[in-house]
Amino acid sequence: MIGAILYSVFNILSVVCIVVVNKMVFQTAGFHFPTLLVCIHCAVTHIGLRIASSFGAFERKIFPQCSLVVLAVSFIGYNVASLANLSLNTVGFYQISKIMSTPATMLLESVWLRKKFPTEMLYAVGLMCIGVGLATVTDLQLTFAGGLVATIAAFGAAQSYIFIGKTQRDLKASSNQLLVAYTPYCAGLLLLLSPLDTFLPAKEGEAPNAMVWARTELETWKVALIIFSGCIGLLVSLSTFLLIKATSALTYNIVGHAKTICILLSGVLMFGDEVSEKKLLGILVALGGMVWYGQIKLRLRKEGESSKPKKSSSLKSLDPGSPTSDPELAGDNLKSR
Repeated sequence: MIGAILYSVFNILSVVCIVVVNKMVFQTAGFHFPTLLVCIHCAVTHIGLRIASSFGAFERKIFPQCSLVVLAVSFIGYNVASLANLSLNTVGFYQISKIMSTPATMLLESVWLRKKFPTEMLYAVGLMCIGVGLATVTDLQLTFAGGLVATIAAFGAAQSYIFIGKTQRDLKASSNQLLVAYTPYCAGLLLLLSPLDTFLPAKEGEAPNAMVWARTELETWKVALIIFSGCIGLLVSLSTFLLIKATSALTYNIVGHAKTICILLSGVLMFGDEVSEKKLLGILVALGGMVWYGQIKLRLRKEGESSKPKKSSSLKSLDPGSPTSDPELAGDNLKSR
């Protein structure tokens, strides 16, 4: 129980911290280059996971290069769009817009995989959409570019979740085994794609590209902050791995709601996000839909487990990222911070 509590707190703090630190990198340090920042995160994560595997945290595996390249492209599309969303929008809108990844995932699964969903689940997702809609139309700080990037990020997250879950099942791999294998591909591709950052809208007085930023704004504390954000990203992966291993799906679900609320509060308290009564109502409605959706998922998971024949515990994998676990939970530490 003590371990579960500590891992829960560790995960909440690391996830909230990565959002706050990334926003500081964009806003305070003026390093508004999400593609390059994801590249740095991938490099730090790869080094950290290699060190963790050398100490026996998990066993590394060799995978087909084509699968790793596909995962890398999927990962890049989601994470770059997600950090661009954070760069262009307030912390509050960034977090609320991430809720839309759930209906986006359901839409893609229904189109690509012909998957059907219970009516009650559709109602819950509809409630999420209403809440996000209310929060969006009353957000005076939202721009057209910010809204467009947030929409791209939601569908980028959806396709990433689907590919990650499918690849984990096909390759019978844990999330960390995949992550340490494809992050080098991500870092290389991102370095080549980093000039695309210049096409993002920049505020007056901001450096137009990373080279100009390095010549005119580079300071030791800014470099330290950027590297620190990469280290926090690694901690998010490790804390998620430990949390899934030590807790139940219900606990993980509750921790997820706590992270959302903490990130919304951090936007108001640390970055001065404006919260009108209508926007607050939209946030509460969206959170209500998210909680309802989570409860439906938990109930369906329990019903599915009870209908399956019981297997010997000695045959069941203890790896939280293995195919015997819930792929959505197991793949969480592959997702954007």
